[in-house]
Amino acid sequence: MKTQILDLEKKRISVIIVGALLLGFAWQIRGMGTSDPSVVAFLFLAYLAIHFGARKKFALPVFGLIAFSFVLMRTGWGTFVSQAGIPGVIPGYLPPKMDVAVPWWYGYFWLFMVGLSWFGVPSLLFGGYLFTKQRYSPKDVLFIVVLFVLTQYAAGFLAERLIPYLAPEYYHKIYLTGISERSYGSMRGNLSTALAIIPVLLFILFVKRDKMFFKNSATAMLIFAFSLAMADVWRPLSLLTEKITAMEGWGLWEYFTGFFFGLLIFLFYSSFSEKELSETDISPAANGSGMKPPWKFVVNSVGLYFLMLYGIAESLEGGIRKTLSVFGIAYSPDNLMLKVVVGLAGVVLYWLYTKGMICEKFARKLFLEKTLILLMALLFFHYLNFAMN
Repeated sequence: MKTQILDLEKKRISVIIVGALLLGFAWQIRGMGTSDPSVVAFLFLAYLAIHFGARKKFALPVFGLIAFSFVLMRTGWGTFVSQAGIPGVIPGYLPPKMDVAVPWWYGYFWLFMVGLSWFGVPSLLFGGYLFTKQRYSPKDVLFIVVLFVLTQYAAGFLAERLIPYLAPEYYHKIYLTGISERSYGSMRGNLSTALAIIPVLLFILFVKRDKMFFKNSATAMLIFAFSLAMADVWRPLSLLTEKITAMEGWGLWEYFTGFFFGLLIFLFYSSFSEKELSETDISPAANGSGMKPPWKFVVNSVGLYFLMLYGIAESLEGGIRKTLSVFGIAYSPDNLMLKVVVGLAGVVLYWLYTKGMICEKFARKLFLEKTLILLMALLFFHYLNFAMN
């Protein structure tokens, strides 16, 4: 019995560590500009699906929606990275050329807001929806969307009034003087989006009375925000030692953002009980299984595009551009054309797959087997992106 418990604990620890390493690797490549964030989201979802069961909600359209929502919510982060310091040792700085010192906690605070902004909506899906046993009607979904959009719009006005108090040095010395508006736009956008997720979570908790949904979503969102902020300690550390350059400090921040997130999020998921990880129920129409063939193909094709093909096109563009720049070759790709070509090729291959004309052996495999194969292919694609950089 003790041996079985030790084996389970070793397996749990290995799942967490490997997940942290994979996401650290993927997020750093994303930061290099040769991988799209949706590809990182796909890797996360594949690893999640493998280790936490083949639930009915783990469907292609849902995965595609999660990846697309992450891309959609990804706003800029201004110059927040350089504003992080170390208390009593080094302050934060506004853009280095301006050399304006700010309190050490500025960078961490604003990056935390970025994390809440980027992961708020996606966390509703992979944090709450994938694991809740409650049903949400189309009216509930529509209400949540409208509530979020309206709150985000209203919160923009609130953010404008808060920024002068939250970032007085930047507001008075940089923004009002007309030197730069970049950080102001990022502060306003990320703060308003972070605030907009609050009433949505309160609706889920108090109106729908779905404590599991609320807890999972809020925890996942806070974990990413914490990881993004705390990993930035590498930026001020790079100013204290000649052994770490500014670019290396940036790369370490990117890597440890993914590593911390992977470590904490899979630690959180591994704490779920067997009851919480049991098969969840869902309306057949939600994952396309209750739809007639033409519509099922359309829904799954859209999910496939936003889950895989969009990110592949974006990553190829970034990788080719960076590779050619090494040889001094200017490259201005037709991004739209590349996306159309990759999208059409992918949909055609998917149509052949649904007709049983290609990958017959793959089609007969179990969900977890398919996901594992896709994860291995995705790791190769990440390495290709890394090599192109």
